[in-house]
Amino acid sequence: MLSNNPEFQNLLLLHGRDRRFGKLEEELKLLPDDIIRIEKKILTENKTIELAVSEWKELESKNNSLEKEILEISEKITKSKVRQLKVKKNEEYQALENEISNMVVLQAEKEDKQIEILIKIDDAKATAEVAQDKIVQRVNDLGQQKRNLENRISHVNQELVELNNEIESSRTQVENEMLKTYDRVKKVVARAPFLAPLKDQKCSGCNLRVSNDVISTALVEQKLTQCDQCGRIVYIER
Repeated sequence: MLSNNPEFQNLLLLHGRDRRFGKLEEELKLLPDDIIRIEKKILTENKTIELAVSEWKELESKNNSLEKEILEISEKITKSKVRQLKVKKNEEYQALENEISNMVVLQAEKEDKQIEILIKIDDAKATAEVAQDKIVQRVNDLGQQKRNLENRISHVNQELVELNNEIESSRTQVENEMLKTYDRVKKVVARAPFLAPLKDQKCSGCNLRVSNDVISTALVEQKLTQCDQCGRIVYIER
């Protein structure tokens, strides 16, 4: 049986290494895109932290402004009360009294607003701190994934170099005519496998039925033959 032929087994070994090489090349093409996707996720997570902290800081800024406004109103009220003590006319006294009353109302409104903002600050701070803890962990995990992919690129490149040496060695072990046929098939067939066992009179590479001549050559003559549908080298496993 051809599959038991040492020369053909050398070809099978070469084919296996070629397929492995092709898969590693495909993986190497995809890895940079995977790294870019992770970098985008990290950027998004960091922006989420920035937004949460920004909302908190914005509320802090509003509170500081209100605090300043309340202090200014309080100072104005004090000054108006001092002036009130000095006036002699009743209408001037009443005018200052109305001014003070309006400022007291405004001060109360500002203080109520400040209380609302202080409550929001507590909520925003708690949200930002929780988000930061969770997001930092996710960013760390994503960073580790990125490092793993970068290490994988290095490992794949090294493996490709080693595998290429093994392929070159395997090619020297394959009979010349068999190797020429195999190389022609690799140029014609779009994708691996380039060698495919026959199953139920079908090429397992293209899943189409082969002719009786192909079956006869592979089974009876036990010669290297190709699928008359896709061109792959076909053989019978025993």
